[in-house]
Amino acid sequence: MTGALPETENAPRLRRWCLPVLALTLTLLGGCGDSEPGTSDQPSAGAEQPVTQDSRDTAGLQYPSEHLRVTRYPGELADADRDTWREQAPEIERIEIASSADDASQPALYYDSGSEREKPLLLVLHSWSTDYLQNIDIPLGQFAVANDWVFMHPNFRGQNDGRPESTASDLAIADMQDALDYALDNASIDRSRIYLLGYSGGALNAMHLASRNPDLFAGVSLWVPVYDLVSWYQWNAERGEKYAEEIAQACGGEPTPGTDAHDECAKRSAKSRIEDAAGKVRVRIAHGIGDQTVPPEQALHAYNDLADEADRISQEQIDQLMADRRVPDALKERSIHAQEDHARFDEADAPVLLHLKSGLAELILFDGEHDMLYRPGLEWLGEQER
Repeated sequence: MTGALPETENAPRLRRWCLPVLALTLTLLGGCGDSEPGTSDQPSAGAEQPVTQDSRDTAGLQYPSEHLRVTRYPGELADADRDTWREQAPEIERIEIASSADDASQPALYYDSGSEREKPLLLVLHSWSTDYLQNIDIPLGQFAVANDWVFMHPNFRGQNDGRPESTASDLAIADMQDALDYALDNASIDRSRIYLLGYSGGALNAMHLASRNPDLFAGVSLWVPVYDLVSWYQWNAERGEKYAEEIAQACGGEPTPGTDAHDECAKRSAKSRIEDAAGKVRVRIAHGIGDQTVPPEQALHAYNDLADEADRISQEQIDQLMADRRVPDALKERSIHAQEDHARFDEADAPVLLHLKSGLAELILFDGEHDMLYRPGLEWLGEQER
């Protein structure tokens, strides 16, 4: 069993008791007016326009954050600081989790109400250029608190800045597993409702973790995933982006065919293990068709490796989509998006352009760029059960 020390002892326990009582008292007194739960009459500075749709879904889940997509969250995507989490999600604690792989320990943000009921677990993995304090994930933590889910947001060696111990290393993967095991050992978890979510570099790591626990997760939500580090290195090297240098440093050199660096990058790619999850766990991949940071071909290849052979997308269609940034007509004919309810995508002004399903795998291309939409991902996860 892994060990952890909470940031405080009594304050979180008091908050867990006081906040629900205060909310109930205000409701009974009519002090909340006509506002939706978790919203305010006046949006905060930098906030999106007030949401007109109900903040609950058909399952009764609450979405307390007014923010709908990470690219419109205040600040930069890589912003990370503990003070913002304390201010906006005070119930969430900082803990330390001992590593099973070395003598280090890794911090994490963690929430468990302590209620006796078996609760869903939401494990969220931070993206490429930041760490476990990533601010854009605050709405996900707020969702877990509002719905009495257990929330885990681990560090796994921090940002992918070229250090060999980062970037889907064996140490980073062990850290993710330790965080998962910590939640399972220390909270009352509904084992049929264990959920995993990752955005960008976080989706790379989520695929690694899902591949190693294919019989555990009820649903895995992947947004604009990095799938193949070798091809993503080439994409970034051609454009002079910093990610190419970070990949090369982490893997021990430029990943040209026949080199040890190429083999290391291939090993660290989710592509190397994804077949272990194929047909065993529900995976939904969502990608903005205009993404210039992680090209949508990464998501298309990930879907192909999860899908039945007859349902795969041809390389010709992938090339055409990448050239035009439009869904080819032949592929559009296979889409089920017209028959599915994608109200949460429409709500975020990111309409679905393509929706494919094959067994337990799904692919959605939406009108957008390098983005994650909070509510569609959470709503879909909440519907999944093993």
